[in-house]
Amino acid sequence: MGVFVKNAKLAMKRVESFAFSFLLLCLQPVAAQTPLYLDKNIDVSKRVGDLMTRMTNEEKLWQLFMVPVDHGVIDKFPNGVCGLQIAAREKTQGVSQQRLQYGSLSAALQAQRINDMQRYFLEKTRPGVPIIPFDEALHGLVREGATAFPQAIALAATWDVALMGRVAGAIAKETASRGIRQVLSPVLN
Repeated sequence: MGVFVKNAKLAMKRVESFAFSFLLLCLQPVAAQTPLYLDKNIDVSKRVGDLMTRMTNEEKLWQLFMVPVDHGVIDKFPNGVCGLQIAAREKTQGVSQQRLQYGSLSAALQAQRINDMQRYFLEKTRPGVPIIPFDEALHGLVREGATAFPQAIALAATWDVALMGRVAGAIAKETASRGIRQVLSPVLN
């Protein structure tokens, strides 16, 4: 009888240990499956399709907008936005002149602000879609410290394609140093 009781107690401890382990396993949070659109190993068209099914109509609509903004207003875009022109705002007066008023940020500060804004749109908006930072570059980046080149028609009049290539390269370098990924400028004709 003593062996039977001893074996029964041992069996009960094993059952209790198993039950406790099983309960702990059941209480563990289920790992959330990463959405397809965030998986960089999946084909882009499948990722886009997955993202589009997850976005609301309002979030999709905001992906059509590119607007000038000051740094402190990004929280006004909780649904995301396609592109932002950083440290720029519309003038309310003198519309016969330049329509935007540009802040005078250094290249390093502008790049830091763009990084901060990217982080906001990736981490704080529901879809987590990054922005496209853009700016004006009709004949050079329209920012303090950037080089202003002759207008496109003047460069074209030189008939020097290599020169135009070097000008475009200089504009691209000045633009990239600020974290800007798209510019509004003339196209190659």
